[in-house]
Amino acid sequence: MNNIDDIAKLTIERYSQRYKKLGYDVKTLGWGTKEQQDYRFLQTLDSNIVFENKKVLDIGCGFGDYFTFLNNNHIMFDEYIGYDINPDLISESQKLHTSNRAKFEVENILISKKSNIANIGLMFGVLNLNFKDKVDNYEYSKNFIKKAFALVDEVLIVDFLSTKVTENYQKEDFVFYHSPEKMLEFAFTLSSNVVLKHNYHPIPQKEFMLFIFKD
Repeated sequence: MNNIDDIAKLTIERYSQRYKKLGYDVKTLGWGTKEQQDYRFLQTLDSNIVFENKKVLDIGCGFGDYFTFLNNNHIMFDEYIGYDINPDLISESQKLHTSNRAKFEVENILISKKSNIANIGLMFGVLNLNFKDKVDNYEYSKNFIKKAFALVDEVLIVDFLSTKVTENYQKEDFVFYHSPEKMLEFAFTLSSNVVLKHNYHPIPQKEFMLFIFKD
């Protein structure tokens, strides 16, 4: 796959510019409101996944808001690891979260040699940018998910913007909408144990999650 370095630089620049303008804010990460973000996070708890005593890896962790969400919902996980390629976001995360149950690292898993470092992996919004002619979004997403799946030994949870948009939603050119059918078919190449969740409310766009369990 070509242009991986360019994609990384583009992504880092995008969020660093937002961070300099907005600081610690969900809008820096491209989300609408804190309430919408929490509703998205809530979908992972309504999934019959046991978080108790598990090591959680948040890929593209932003400000580590999922760590806060787990704590606020009294989820008794063992350890939280936050990865992001943006040093500004990781630096802010380290300031916000001083718990010894959390650590934050600048890490690009596309070039990382690590494997099997957590039980549960999550990716929120990581695959939402539309790269247009720079790289094929589907191939990029599949490669990213393969890399992420190698980092966990139980389940990987990935969210997407859906091509099944609601009637009044206006598509945006800078984001990429994944076909749930295509991504489900791909997920089955990784595991025979897959759940597609496409039945939660738009926030405000229609989204879906894949839960890819290890066989």
